[in-house]
Amino acid sequence: MNTNRDKICQELGLGSPAGLHSIILGGAKKPPTYLVQKGLNAQKLTALGYTHSGMKKIGYGDSALKLLGFKPESGVEKPIEKPPAPRPPEKPAGEHDPRVLLKKGCTANELRQLGITLHECKRLGIDARDLFRIGFDIHELVSEFTLMELKRLGFNPRELKPFFDGRDLRDIGFSALEMRCAGFSVRDLLNFSFNENQIIGAGYSTSELIKEGLSRITSDMRSLH
Repeated sequence: MNTNRDKICQELGLGSPAGLHSIILGGAKKPPTYLVQKGLNAQKLTALGYTHSGMKKIGYGDSALKLLGFKPESGVEKPIEKPPAPRPPEKPAGEHDPRVLLKKGCTANELRQLGITLHECKRLGIDARDLFRIGFDIHELVSEFTLMELKRLGFNPRELKPFFDGRDLRDIGFSALEMRCAGFSVRDLLNFSFNENQIIGAGYSTSELIKEGLSRITSDMRSLH
């Protein structure tokens, strides 16, 4: 098990790592000082497996990350403070090894209760599909897996848009129709470099198209039918 995680839980007066994980997830919607007041900083978060990019995907902004002690995004994703000690060598599979527990049918909640994090599962090579199947949700998965991996799991643009830029969603192959269904506007799709025919074919109303100056093309397209 992760002795750093257990030590940090003891320092914060928490009974289980699952409670610590909930604090970190919830902190994204609270003032930037929230985690600092809880006794957490970049050094401790890195020791727990939370990277700069992972924290950003959870919802932490640049000001919050700077306050916590992370370096700016342009640098290497390491905290300003002293980096954590190297990870100990991976132990052989045992009764608390996530790979063994998954084979026994453990759920995400059961893993959390044992103090096993999503990051630990990913580090051991457990596939995103298996982790999603046992109950890890998208808010957790975005901190460890790429946009393409999440798309392959079946997440749609509406589910992914809170965590990724619309241009990235377009670049990995989501269609104009899928983007419209996710709530993106005609203007959004133009900004994301969809062409006019793709936008017209996505099913926007005439008024929505006219608002963005696509009425002539709409008329021309109709004349072809």
